[in-house]
Amino acid sequence: MHGKSAALAAALVSMAMLVGSLAPAAVAAKAPHKAPKPPVVQVPLEGLDVSQWQGTIDWTQVAAAGKRFALIRASAGNLTDDPKYAANRAGAKAAGLKVAAYHFGNPCNSPLFPPPCNIIGDALDEAHHFLRMATPVSGELLPILDIEVSNGLTTAELQTWVSTWLEEVRAVSGLKAMIYASPNFWTTSMGDTTAFVAAGYNFLWIAHWGVTTPRVPAANWGGKGWTFWQYTSCGSVPGISGCVDLDRYKGPTLDRALFIP
Repeated sequence: MHGKSAALAAALVSMAMLVGSLAPAAVAAKAPHKAPKPPVVQVPLEGLDVSQWQGTIDWTQVAAAGKRFALIRASAGNLTDDPKYAANRAGAKAAGLKVAAYHFGNPCNSPLFPPPCNIIGDALDEAHHFLRMATPVSGELLPILDIEVSNGLTTAELQTWVSTWLEEVRAVSGLKAMIYASPNFWTTSMGDTTAFVAAGYNFLWIAHWGVTTPRVPAANWGGKGWTFWQYTSCGSVPGISGCVDLDRYKGPTLDRALFIP
């Protein structure tokens, strides 16, 4: 009996030691696992672009609908100013939206420059007309050239016209404007040139409707991609009657380089 008791006691001790060694693992197994943090979703900013064709706008309602920026037409061609520009600019800024002025380029389509067109003279005149109308100031977004018609100019002529307009705005104001175009227009009428982004015109406002991702010309704009994307020409926004162009910025916060110093 004594031998059996000693053996039994030794077995009990061994079992206790085994249970003790397993206990931490069992506790660890029962410990809850921490769920990984969900990735931060970068929500792009939403905005719109407007002209006189939207009539009188209630900018308080536009801001309440979540729009954060407004790209506003100031002028078109050599002679036309947008009669709603001043009211739209003031109303949008008062409602807290960031604003930019844009010019609708209308190359060589003015009685001031009858055929054969003086391409450089026409572009210079449109640049000066835009600056007189837009009067861009510190804190606003960079001005914009909207180029979507060629009016019969060849690719080389149109490139000269666009370059002249941009460089004159830069010379007078010190600002390198953004460029607005559709991928098809830039590819065909502008020869898909990368010269403008290579010259430091880094910001592209691309117009490409009805797609989930816009196609970006000029080798993805020199690898920089799009900055603003006009994704529909007939959106609906409280405070505006009828269709309005809707736009998206590429990120959740506007790049400081987009602002006029």
